[in-house]
Formats: sequence, structure tokens, C-alpha cells
Amino acid sequence: MRSRSRGVADGISLSVVAASVALAVNVATAPVAAGEPAYGPFGPQGPRLREQLWMVPGADPSVPLRATVFRPTEPAAATSEYARRPLVVINHGSDATTREAVSMPIFYWLSKWFVDRGYVVLLPQRRGHGATGGEFVEGRDRCGNPDHYGAANAGADDIAGALSYMAEQAFIDPSQTIVVGVSTGGWAALALAARNPPGVRLVVNFAGGRGGYAYGQPKTVCAPQRLVEAAGAFGHVSRVPTLWFYANNDSYFGPELATSMANAWQDNGGRVDLRLMPDHGSEGHEIAADRVGSRLWGADLEQALEAPAIPELRRHSRQAKR
Repeated sequence: MRSRSRGVADGISLSVVAASVALAVNVATAPVAAGEPAYGPFGPQGPRLREQLWMVPGADPSVPLRATVFRPTEPAAATSEYARRPLVVINHGSDATTREAVSMPIFYWLSKWFVDRGYVVLLPQRRGHGATGGEFVEGRDRCGNPDHYGAANAGADDIAGALSYMAEQAFIDPSQTIVVGVSTGGWAALALAARNPPGVRLVVNFAGGRGGYAYGQPKTVCAPQRLVEAAGAFGHVSRVPTLWFYANNDSYFGPELATSMANAWQDNGGRVDLRLMPDHGSEGHEIAADRVGSRLWGADLEQALEAPAIPELRRHSRQAKR
């Protein structure tokens, strides 16, 4: 889904709108009973990957984030419910034209990929989006004068709140956390990497950036040099390994811009492994949206999870099998 607005909140994956709008509205409007905590699970688990709606804290205490949690199936044992699992936090992108009506983020195939490997998956919906509501703090600027650095940090504020809360849950191993972001969610995840949060051993950036499809034009970005400069600033303080995936036919953030951002990140001391993937369908920006995309990045991500020490930046496209 492509943004045609003049704002800088980037358009993002069709998988973000895959869940039911009605369900998201119900979560937004359902009251919290007196004496019950404001955060935690909301209703029973569903049959699909133990799907459950949660409310988790973000940066603003008055705006709890609506979230989806997926969990692996546990063995039938009395204590298995509380077996500690690694956590992955998957962060959605934004479309300035649909963000207020967007459904809860699901990224089913990406979520399933992690659940199949034993991870608990949290997908928080940040402020200014769908059922979470609140002010869209990531989009206070305009394309003519974008604040890519500040917007990334605003998104990272919400991610940090949700991550900290989930790290306290009895079924989470807080020392084995992965943070994943897609499009503007990937950009916010990179800002979080600059904070070096405890327990986060890898940040994965799928097609991350901001201000893509500027003024409705493909391959046009609001002040791309500011993205590069912000990437350098984040990389200067980040010590968390980061893994970046961009497809050759991404009409929002193409391989040249991705390489420039990754170079700036690494040249300023950050740890980055850039993987430039072949074309993904008709739109490379959707690389994390479906099962086909996982055939491009799955083996590389699996390798990174097994050995999270990230090597030097790879500046050339790595051919992946479809």
C-alpha cells in the first residue's frame, strides 16, 4: 500500500491491514474493570499461533499500545506455561493516508517464522495508529523540512516501553530479545538500537526508512541526505548488531540509498550487515509481507540468529534463492 500524501510517514506493507478492523475497534473501546491492571492480555488465546490481544505501555502513560502476541505451542506439562522463551518485537510501518483506520499489525508469515523457532512474538501498534490512537508523534514534520532523526526516536520511545514491559513477563527470557522493524518501523528500530537496550542481541531492519514515495512519486524520498546523516548519528552510539534487508525493486528506499545509510552507520562505528536482495514480486518494499519474501531473507536471518556477531558491511547484492 503506497502513501500518496505530502507527509513523511511512509507507506507500508499490506500485511499490516490483514487483521479485522472491527476487532481492533473492540479492543480500543473495551473498558478495563476496576482494580484490574491496565496492561496485559485482553481475552483468551486464539487457535492461530496462540494469538492473543494485549495492552502494553508505550512512551505516553495515557495511551496504552494495543498489541498482538503470538506464542509457540508448549508441551503438555503443568509448568510449561511459564517456560521462558526468547522475545521478538515486530514493528509496523506507517501510511499517512490510512494510519488512523489501520488494523492491528500481524505480519503473519514473519511472525510464524519466529514462532516456529520458539520465539514469543509481540506486535505493538504505536501511537497515532488504528486502535491505539493518540497523537501521531512520528509525523509532526513535513516533507519539505523532515525531522527523520526525531521521528525515529519518537517511534523508538514506544518500542522501548513495550519491550521493557514484556521483558518482565514470566514466560520471557529477557536476555534473548530480537527487535524487528519494517519500513518506518525499521527506521524506529534502528533508533532503538542506538540506545543499546539490555537483552537485545540483534536488530533486524526490513526496508527501513522514512519519507518514501514523496509527493506520490516512486523512488523519491523527502530529504534523503538527512536519512543518511541520521543513520550515521545512530550508528555512532549503537553497539547492537544490526541486519538490514532491502530488495532491488523497492520503490520507497532503493539499494543506493540503503547502501548510503548502511555506510554512514558503519563509518561512524555501528555494527551493520546489509543484505541487498533480488527483486521481490512487483514491489520490493513488501519483502517482509509474505511467505515468498521469507525465501529471500530466511537463510540469512537464521544464520544471524545462530551466530549474532555481525560481520563487516556487505556492499553488494547477495543472490538469494526464491
